[in-house]
Amino acid sequence: MPDDRFPAPTHGRRTRPHPAHASRAHGLLPRALLPLAVLILTGCTSLPGWLASGGDRAAPGAEAPPRETAQDRLHVAVQASQPGQNRLAQARRALESLLADDGAEARAHHPYARALLEQIRERQRLSAQNERLTRELDERTRGTESHGRELEALRQQNAELQDKLDALTEIERRLTPPTRSAPPHTGQPR
Repeated sequence: MPDDRFPAPTHGRRTRPHPAHASRAHGLLPRALLPLAVLILTGCTSLPGWLASGGDRAAPGAEAPPRETAQDRLHVAVQASQPGQNRLAQARRALESLLADDGAEARAHHPYARALLEQIRERQRLSAQNERLTRELDERTRGTESHGRELEALRQQNAELQDKLDALTEIERRLTPPTRSAPPHTGQPR
């Protein structure tokens, strides 16, 4: 007796599925795919390393020592290059290491690594330029302050000299007696 859950083979004939069969098949598909989707989304953490890494058929006992993958190096570089963290040199080393790697996985990440490395170089250049300009500004500020002090001292000296000049002018005015007009001399004594 045929099983109602599965449609009968058609042997090259196309037939429309019975509506009752279609709804049952439609209900089975999501129930079968749900566990598979959950495994994919959780990252298949319970799978053995050789199966989770893409199905390489290496013997489980002959696992290579864990080494940093290209994606790990890119991740480290991105984390180290975040603003506010002074670890740009570490990020640069990780990216240069990634770019030196010629493996297939690393080559896939090379465009991202090059772009990030260019940004890091630019940030380092701008940081060095900022430090240089800050030093120059500090030096000029100190120079301006000393020039300001010198200018103020010269103003005080000028004011003191003007006071002395005014005092001398006043003394000269007092020392010179007013000139009287003398009567003409006739030669006779008075």
